[in-house]
Amino acid sequence: MKQLVEGFIQQLQHATEIGEKATVNFAPKKYSNIVIAGMGGSGIGGNLIQAYVSDKIEMPLVVNKGYDIPAFVGPDTLFIASSFSGNTEETLSGIREALAKGATLACVTSGGEVLRLSKENNFPHIIIPGDSEQPRACLGYSVVEMLYLLHYAGVLNVTFKTELAQTIALLEEQQSSMKVEASALANAFKGKLPILYAGVQFEPIAVRFQQQINENSKQLSHVNTFPEMNHNEIVGWLHPEPLFEMITVLYIRSAYDHERIRLRMDVSKKIFESKAGKVLEVQAQGSTFLEQAFSLIHIFDWVTVYLAELNNVSPNTIENINYVKGELAKV
Repeated sequence: MKQLVEGFIQQLQHATEIGEKATVNFAPKKYSNIVIAGMGGSGIGGNLIQAYVSDKIEMPLVVNKGYDIPAFVGPDTLFIASSFSGNTEETLSGIREALAKGATLACVTSGGEVLRLSKENNFPHIIIPGDSEQPRACLGYSVVEMLYLLHYAGVLNVTFKTELAQTIALLEEQQSSMKVEASALANAFKGKLPILYAGVQFEPIAVRFQQQINENSKQLSHVNTFPEMNHNEIVGWLHPEPLFEMITVLYIRSAYDHERIRLRMDVSKKIFESKAGKVLEVQAQGSTFLEQAFSLIHIFDWVTVYLAELNNVSPNTIENINYVKGELAKV
C-alpha cells in the first residue's frame, strides 16, 4: 500500500494519458440526467465527480450505490458504471437494469463481467490497469476516466484537463510537506476516535478518509458535514462523557466552503474544544476544486499508511470484507 500511495502522482499522470488515448464514441444525444454506479472506491469516485460538476453541468447527476437503480433512469439517462474488478455484483445489477431501461451506458473497469458486457453491447468504455491488488488505491484511475467519459459524451468541457495538470504539479511540489503533515495527523489519531468534519461539498473527501482509516489502519472513524451536523449531531456532544478524551476532531477546511459554513465551523469549534481531547485542522491547498480534493486525498492516504504502522497492522489486508464476500458466495 505504501508504494501505491507513493505512486499516486504517477497514477494521475498515467490516467490522463489513458483518457487522452481512449477511443470512445458516443452517439450525439442530449441527456436529461446522469447516474454513476459504483461501490467502495469506485463509488466514492462518483461522489467526488458529483461534487466537482455541481456548478459545471445543468442536469442532475446522482451516485447509485446499491443493486437497484432510480425509477427515473430511461432513454435520456447517461449511466456510467465504474468497477475496478469488473465483477462488483451491485454495479452489475445496475448495468443490467439500466440496459433494460434503454439508458446510454458507459463503463470504467479493468476487466471482468463489466468489460465483457461493454464489448458485447458496444458500450463506450475505458480500460484501466488491473494489476493492483488494492482497488481502493486506484481512485485516480476511476475518477480521471469518468471525467473523460463525461467529456466524450459532450457533457463536460475541457477545463478539467488543465485542472488535472495543475493538480499533478501541486502534488509534485508539495509531496514532502504532505508527508510531514500526514505523520503528525497519524500520531494524533493513534489510539483515538477520529471525528472528521467538512463542508458539504467536501463530504466525499472526508468519507474517503474515513474509509481509508477503516481499511488501511483497521480503525474506526466518524464523518459528518456542515451545515447538516449543526441541526442534529451538535446536540449529541453531551454523552458519553468518558469517550470525549478519546476523540480527536479534525476540521477539513477549504476555500470552497460557503461563508456561512466557515462561520458555523468557527462557532461550533468552541464546543468541540471544550469536550474533545484534541481539535485539529487541515486546510486544502490549491486554487481549483480538483487540486484541493486530490491534495487532501493524498495527504489522508499517507495518514492511513502511517497510522497502520503505528497500529502494527497491514494496510493491505481486508479480512472482514473477504469474510463477508465468502459467506455471500455460499448463498
